[in-house]
Amino acid sequence: MSQALALIAHDLKNALGGLEAQLQALSQADGPDPRTACEQALRQCQTLREEFVQFLTLYAAESGELRPLCEDESPTDFLGHIARQWQGRLRQQGRQLQVELAAAADAPPFWYFDRRLVRLALDAALHNAARFASQRIVLGCHTAQGCLVLTVQDDGPGLGQAPLQPEAIPERNTGLGTALCQAVAQAHCSGDVHGHIELLSPPQGGTCFALHLP
Repeated sequence: MSQALALIAHDLKNALGGLEAQLQALSQADGPDPRTACEQALRQCQTLREEFVQFLTLYAAESGELRPLCEDESPTDFLGHIARQWQGRLRQQGRQLQVELAAAADAPPFWYFDRRLVRLALDAALHNAARFASQRIVLGCHTAQGCLVLTVQDDGPGLGQAPLQPEAIPERNTGLGTALCQAVAQAHCSGDVHGHIELLSPPQGGTCFALHLP
């Protein structure tokens, strides 16, 4: 088992322990408010499910079995759906961050990619963006050098002036972020061209994650 998978397995164990503790407290007569405890347990279950899916995805990638099922998708509609879901998610957490869509005027009307896999990568990027953003996160899409480029940009402190290597992407608490995004990108290919990821510091500040899909 790779180090990344071992870290995920460790976090899954911790998440199960946390969920067990919440359910145990809920079962006690003098425990916390039942509604609040149920909401916390539900969020823990959702997190656990997400991490388990990510574990299986990375395991498939390391086993050479990660094969995207690409269909024609509207990148703009896809990102708009993600932005709305994350906006609601942050509101539930009491966060005041704005999640916006700013697709380029020449964004392609459709592109072939695996919606589920790309969503996993963007969720990992959004998780990190939400950690560092000050007021807003902007999702975008454009084309460059024959690839669809999906971006997640925050207005946080940034990571310096020069483009950074993918290895510098801040990890999720599971230690999964970079490995997952790289696996999803690499799984998408057209001929000999594979997808890749970048982490940039735009001139206007903040940090921009970019997923390139051929």
